[in-house]
Amino acid sequence: MAETTTDVPPAAPNATVFTFQEQATSSLALYGMSLLCIIIGSVNSAGYIKRMISKKRLIEGSITMREAKRFPLTASLVLFGLYLFFKPSNERFLWIAGVAKTLRVPEEYVQKINNSIISFASNKTTTTDPAEPLLTRLVSKIPQEHIPDAFRAAAVWVHDQLPTIGKSECMMFLTFLICFEGVSAFASLLKPLVTAILKKLPFIPSFLSFNAPYLFALKKGKKEMDEGDMEEAKNKDIEYLFKIDFDRHDLFALSVCSPILICHLFKRHWITNNIIGLSFSILGIERLHLASFKAGSLLLCGLFLYDIFWVFGTDVMTSVAKGIDAPILLQFPQDIYRNGWEANKYSMLGLGDIVIPGIFIALLRRFDQRVVQTTVESKTPQSSLKGRYYFSVTVVAYMAGLFITMAVMHHFKAAQPALLYLVPCCLFVPLLLAVIRGEVSDLWNYDEGKHVDNEENRKRVDSNKKNN
Repeated sequence: MAETTTDVPPAAPNATVFTFQEQATSSLALYGMSLLCIIIGSVNSAGYIKRMISKKRLIEGSITMREAKRFPLTASLVLFGLYLFFKPSNERFLWIAGVAKTLRVPEEYVQKINNSIISFASNKTTTTDPAEPLLTRLVSKIPQEHIPDAFRAAAVWVHDQLPTIGKSECMMFLTFLICFEGVSAFASLLKPLVTAILKKLPFIPSFLSFNAPYLFALKKGKKEMDEGDMEEAKNKDIEYLFKIDFDRHDLFALSVCSPILICHLFKRHWITNNIIGLSFSILGIERLHLASFKAGSLLLCGLFLYDIFWVFGTDVMTSVAKGIDAPILLQFPQDIYRNGWEANKYSMLGLGDIVIPGIFIALLRRFDQRVVQTTVESKTPQSSLKGRYYFSVTVVAYMAGLFITMAVMHHFKAAQPALLYLVPCCLFVPLLLAVIRGEVSDLWNYDEGKHVDNEENRKRVDSNKKNN
């Protein structure tokens, strides 16, 4: 979702009016950052998939047809859950009443909902003392003879010592997790540079120049085993619940990038926000693997409808975007010429509007390079397959779609579902090019599914290892 903070018409009192130069600067900055993520992420994706195939490893985190069908529904449930989390309790009831009227629920049921709202509000204001601990109120309602005085006093004391966990504490924890993952992504991108420096500088200690790997894993057996058998169990008899591998250079790069995490948690500056957001986007495009062109097309079409509904049909998307104080979007201030680095009137672009088209464009990059040979017999002469331009053409199409998004956003001074404009450009342009070049069958049937980490491919890999 693309959004601008200039939602108030210029005629409104005390409204901030930005010049064309200020608006153009912020839009061009977002424009450039999104293109940087798309290009770097797509190039890295092709290299990453090639390395995985050359090492005969299955690719984790792939989006197949099955995941593409479920993704819009899963994303909708998560988005709506966050929306309800941010809404006060009485507003949730009012929202339900509004939905009931929209769906033409019988008036008697709407009236019952309204009565529940009134009852909830009155009980909350008259019978509940917010200063009294919850455990104290619960214990006080239990008859005296059922609970000894000592136990009652101990329960109240324990409750008083526990930290209060509310919405703000949950948001702080969520923000920390998102920022930590973003800084980890930035450290992963910087790791090749860190490795080159640590191996070439003569005064670096040997324990840093020697890049020892580590593996943390949690395995679960699929059948009963005796103690000690898990270590030597075959792959078909176990599954990983958690697995992470890293090395010393990963830890060193993360420590170098940690000031960005600390700075953003305390300052919430737009520069640290963009560093984390760019890292998220580039690594997401590189590592999120679309298994086939069909899966990518289905995913784009599903999220096309998802974005339109949640932005135009409800206030859910905008409420969640404004409610989460975390680097889930790129920002650039429109008042930077007036306030410098302390500017705070932003134009914004959601990371999903970069990553979702980006993983599709990365698939076209791999199609250009024929990372995986299609299983369908090609009718196109091999000589004409050497010069493909699907990646370049679709990047230009993405640029056009993003330009249209920002133009419409500034014209109407309101948030826009960016995928409404990006999906048609990114999907129909490569299909049109395939029609012109006579490669529709090659493009439509391009599939990397045999390298996806699933049960069928794991059995095939294990069988090949046995035969070899």
